[in-house]
Amino acid sequence: GQLGDRGLLFSADGAEFAVRDTKKNLDSLYVHVGVVKKGALTIGQALELQVEGGRRAQLRANHSVTHVLHEALRRELGDHVTQKGSLVAPDYLRFDFSHPKAMSDEEIIAVEAEVNRRIRENMNVATRVMSADDAVKSGALALFGEKYGEEVRVVSMGDSVGEPDGHYSVELCGGTHVRRTGDIGYFKISGEAAVAAGVRRIEAVTGAAAVERAKTQETRLGAVASVLRVA
Repeated sequence: GQLGDRGLLFSADGAEFAVRDTKKNLDSLYVHVGVVKKGALTIGQALELQVEGGRRAQLRANHSVTHVLHEALRRELGDHVTQKGSLVAPDYLRFDFSHPKAMSDEEIIAVEAEVNRRIRENMNVATRVMSADDAVKSGALALFGEKYGEEVRVVSMGDSVGEPDGHYSVELCGGTHVRRTGDIGYFKISGEAAVAAGVRRIEAVTGAAAVERAKTQETRLGAVASVLRVA
């Protein structure tokens, strides 16, 4: 894209550096990897960071919905469900989780409905920084295989939904998120399949992409009905 694969652009004095990847080294050192698109950069040069707003908003929605989806899966399928991997892109998301068998159509419909219900509730999304021990004591879910420092960031969703601890979802997470779940708009599962023994994958879309998928499906059904001459 115009601003690089991550939608970030550093610029100064006519020079531009498009970020293609960001890595975290040690506990607090972030390294941006990319290409110089224009001009030249020098050591010690001050740079201005620009973020592609539309792309970032889509990433926020797709990232936040993985938290809601995780909790919805646990409530529908059982506490054995844990996240095993994920990919958050501007146009879609995928979520890998532990489960011994394929989800039934009824389970997929129920999970999708639960996620959309929580989106419509427009739950508050809050972040807190605390010690790793306090986070675990608060019941926050940790991601698979992640290494955490002494301080962690806890993302909670829902503060008045009748939950025992006052929150619908609480996870350790350092990523970007929406302010309220209503910002996600709409959630639509596009596929469910196996990726490894005991691991399933859900692919989905949100917001405008989810609406576009629904419109496409409706158009296809209308074309089929026309060919078959049925309602």
